Amino acid sequence: MLKHFTGAVCAALLVVAGQGVLHGAAAQTNWTAYTYTPAMTIAPARGMARIAEAMEKETNGALKINLHIGGGLPIGATDISNALSDNVVQLGDDGFFQGNLPVTGILRLPMLIVTPEEFDKAKEIMRPYFEKAYDKRGVMLLGHYYYPLQVAWSRKPLTSFKDMNGLKLRVTSPEQAEFMKRLGGSGVTIGSSDVPSALDRGVVDGVFTASSGGGKVWKDLLKYNYRLGPNFFDGVIAVNKDAFNKLPAATQAKLKQVVAETAPWITNTLRDEENETTAQLAKGGIIVTPAKAEDVAPAAKLMAPYWDQWAKQKGAEATEALAKVRAALGR
Repeated sequence: MLKHFTGAVCAALLVVAGQGVLHGAAAQTNWTAYTYTPAMTIAPARGMARIAEAMEKETNGALKINLHIGGGLPIGATDISNALSDNVVQLGDDGFFQGNLPVTGILRLPMLIVTPEEFDKAKEIMRPYFEKAYDKRGVMLLGHYYYPLQVAWSRKPLTSFKDMNGLKLRVTSPEQAEFMKRLGGSGVTIGSSDVPSALDRGVVDGVFTASSGGGKVWKDLLKYNYRLGPNFFDGVIAVNKDAFNKLPAATQAKLKQVVAETAPWITNTLRDEENETTAQLAKGGIIVTPAKAEDVAPAAKLMAPYWDQWAKQKGAEATEALAKVRAALGR
């Protein structure tokens, strides 16, 4: 246990993980849940709260899930899959898994998937690859959701892809960083809870995010929004397999059902909020520029060679998965 955490962090996490033992005499299972999202106003965090509430109600209190938002535990956004693997966190909302599960990056390759319909199709193709990657780490994938297209936001003028030249944007994946590099800018991977300070200190000029995600959380730190971006951002709801297997069969089935209902609720909520939130932000002073059609084709052409290069670096499994996705999308 705790292969990925050491020192003071390990000790602090053990205190949290040990809470379930204290309630053993009362026949209550006490789980720790963690989401990378830094605020309860964001749909994935609300979705996790719905899961916790539903499971406590459905089990008459036998399963209590204590939810912590991003930054509330000494676990970085990129370490949630590790925390799940080590059973420090029993239930996780994981959005920064690519460093630990490389094949999953296919869904975020810049300009490969440009519509929700395409993402839905690619997500189903990738589901077995996600499950296999998590299973190797002792984790079970229960649900998969995604935000609307991640678009570009900045404190500096940004009204076209050309304006990204020279900008430093917070990215959510190495693939987004490559996108910025090829546009003459640079990308910095930063967890959600650390974005405000990075913007305030000038570590980054802006971010890639959806209006319904970071847009409404960081609106006071941003001035421009260009409504075209490289990819969608997806998240998964996953559980430590050992912890799951210790649950009664009826509780296991109920958890699967609740998550199966909640994941699409998160996707749909984020989608419904996107246009409304964007309009509100524009009224609030952010300069919103619609996507320019003439930017789309050059950006896709710029990134197409990178897709196969990326897959080749990741290995045979990634090459196979990418070929399936490209064939399905006709790309």
